Amino acid sequence: MNSSNSSSLFHLNPDIEMRFFGFTYCIVAMFLPPLFFIVIKAVNQLDRESPNMAYELMNIINCSQLTQSITHFLTGPGLIFPNIVKRYGFIVNVIGCTMNTFWIADFPMITLLAVGRILIFTNRIKAQKFPIYMKIFIFLSWSWITFVLIYGSITQNLIFVSPGWDYDFTVPYAEMFSDLEKSLSLTCLAISYVSYILMAILIYKRKSIMICASSRKNEIAILLQSTFVTTYITAMIFAWHQALFSVVSFFDVENKRNQAILNCCLIFHCYVNPSMTLICNKSIRLSCYKILGIRRKIYAVSRTENTSKLSSVNPTVTVTNAF
Repeated sequence: MNSSNSSSLFHLNPDIEMRFFGFTYCIVAMFLPPLFFIVIKAVNQLDRESPNMAYELMNIINCSQLTQSITHFLTGPGLIFPNIVKRYGFIVNVIGCTMNTFWIADFPMITLLAVGRILIFTNRIKAQKFPIYMKIFIFLSWSWITFVLIYGSITQNLIFVSPGWDYDFTVPYAEMFSDLEKSLSLTCLAISYVSYILMAILIYKRKSIMICASSRKNEIAILLQSTFVTTYITAMIFAWHQALFSVVSFFDVENKRNQAILNCCLIFHCYVNPSMTLICNKSIRLSCYKILGIRRKIYAVSRTENTSKLSSVNPTVTVTNAF
């Protein structure tokens, strides 16, 4: 009887700590899909009303992080019921590869959004549609992401190591993919943050032709959001890859509890994008209220007026024909 129970697919993990981690992952991640659904729908509605490439980029990032949130949720049962991992290890590792690949996919889109904001603000491009070189960049980025996902799924270069995921360096080129991930993420974060600082400087210089209070508010919001997001993600990268930064040692990454805490921080990272969108973007916030049926006093703003809209992970200012 005991042998039969232990071989059951839904036999509980005898390690109570791992079960706790599994339930924690599920609970923390379970609110993300409905949150993303509302935000994605709100952004999509605004994009239909007033087409803007920034909205499209925001939703690409939102969809990418929605995928991450689903895979984070699916990680929990693997800790609660370890026989799932034993029997369906290939599928489980594909889920992990999907999570990691879409984490990587965030970075080039975040950078494109940041750089695009400056180009729009300086009237180098129009906000309504992507210029050809941006389309090429998006195509190449997602071609690479697709390759990483397919290659990783086939070779299983990312494996489930309780209580999380890690590269299997016995797989050919796994170390190369790991190094590329680190290089890409840090480079994109640096470019994005520099872009935000430059954007704030441009707003400050042009505040004389904008509403001063609005200009100052946008300037502060840009720096706060970009600083918070960049610091948060950079801290996670440093924590995960302490081997690269031997001078700095935050904590023991071999400790299972510390690994679980880092995984929870990775899940909370998915909350940053929609949360910052709702906090800093009034138009999207009001659109979400409409979707939820929450009545608030909404002041109509003419499309011909000078307006500014702040984005999600990376604030996106879209200035109308004022400049």
